[in-house]
Amino acid sequence: MAQKKIKSESTFEDSFTRLEKILEQLESDECTLEDTIKLYEEGLGLTKVCYDKLNNAELRIKEISKASKSSVEVKDYKS
Repeated sequence: MAQKKIKSESTFEDSFTRLEKILEQLESDECTLEDTIKLYEEGLGLTKVCYDKLNNAELRIKEISKASKSSVEVKDYKS
């Protein structure tokens, strides 16, 4: 089993889908010890990619929220 190169430019969804496939392979009892180690290593790399992408998305959302709050003027209307 050839180890796949982990690309940080791949999408979150692609990385997560690959993680799911790795999990299925590890649970199948068809992996050799060497394959298991390679899959585990790849999974750790993909986990980091997913974590980084989620963290960056959270930071972007916070920036957008902060920017929208400062640019939106809230007026109090009395009836």
